[in-house]
Amino acid sequence: MNIDIFNSPQRKRFFQSMKMGWYNVCPIEEGTGIPLTDQEIPYALYYCHKVSPQIVHEIKHASELVGSVLMEVWSIVRTLDEETLLDYGFPQDAIKVVKHDSLPPFCMRLDWCWNEETGVKKVIETNPQTPSFWFECTEGNGKVAEHFKLQDPVFNAQNILSFSLNNHIHGAALLLNKRVEECHIAFTALNNAEDLGTMRWLSRKYKRKSTVLPLESLRIKDGEYLFDSRTGQPIDILFMWYPIEWVIYDTDEKGERLWSALEQLILEKKIVIVNFGSAFALQPKSIFALITDLGLELFNNKDAQTIFDYFPRTSMMPEKIGNSYFAKPILGREGAGGFAVKSGEVAVRSHSNEPWYTEQDYVYQELLELPTLEIAEQSMTVVWGAWLYNNGQDELVSGGLGMRVSEGKITDNISYWCPIGC
Repeated sequence: MNIDIFNSPQRKRFFQSMKMGWYNVCPIEEGTGIPLTDQEIPYALYYCHKVSPQIVHEIKHASELVGSVLMEVWSIVRTLDEETLLDYGFPQDAIKVVKHDSLPPFCMRLDWCWNEETGVKKVIETNPQTPSFWFECTEGNGKVAEHFKLQDPVFNAQNILSFSLNNHIHGAALLLNKRVEECHIAFTALNNAEDLGTMRWLSRKYKRKSTVLPLESLRIKDGEYLFDSRTGQPIDILFMWYPIEWVIYDTDEKGERLWSALEQLILEKKIVIVNFGSAFALQPKSIFALITDLGLELFNNKDAQTIFDYFPRTSMMPEKIGNSYFAKPILGREGAGGFAVKSGEVAVRSHSNEPWYTEQDYVYQELLELPTLEIAEQSMTVVWGAWLYNNGQDELVSGGLGMRVSEGKITDNISYWCPIGC
């Protein structure tokens, strides 16, 4: 019996039983934030693609090698002067926090072009400041694999996440000169099913009491502390899955910018925001151009080999890449504003081209051939996502991984989650 993997009663029942509120996604009405449920489109496929344990092992191993390079780059970025950071597209308002945040990155998701057929295996970008595709790679794949009588591709991903999370919160408490038992811990994100749902899921990996609140409930009291406006409870340690490049432009109901007050709390160590400044140091897509510009000689032999093997050539200037490249905004997300140029001609553009993205400076990367997969009689473009976590010794270890597929050539915000199993 053929079941519609995009829209069927079995699919709906299964993902609802998983309590995954974003198995379908829908746009948000501008101004009100109300989900436009009549415009829902499928996100999670009722399907499980079988992959070999060998591929899983190889991607995890390659991701850890890449993580070693990125931790070295994090330490370099914090030493660069303001002019250099501006040249690489860092927003001026973010620079103080990037250079100040001594709590190392907690986690990140790497996106991979892992093409077994052509042998092209390159990391496309790093995403340290997003909750997207987290539950799916860490827990969701295992649940879907079991349902389809396959094995969890990464059986210990949840334990790795929980260990790293609890360890990182302990480190944040030390920065505040407090015992972790004395700290009020909060998790926040935009008030939508995916982001806030992911934060609720993440908070359950923390062993002590914490609060989950929508971003809109955060307030600052007279420059003294951050608090939850619903309860008045001050917050000591915050997981805010909302990127710095958006925070610095946010305003209150009077139209006044909020960033300066929050920045001051961070600089004065009145609050620690986990995976914030340190993570943003590795968020701009220009980080890959910086790695190319630094050259292999600056890195130890192992990291230099990793860069040679797994990093695509990337530049702030297209002529340094040639007449075939992929262009993306420096602060781009989910493929928005991206376009591919082949032999000097634009070959494909993202369907999402908001001015926020297209008016940014761009970074240019060698054009890679992404793998394809036949699903439901359609050829889908595949991007692998792999999570890395800080092991407490400032080394990044591999956690969950997963597969996004898209009907178009660019993986963007309407791409599908294709569950995997072994």
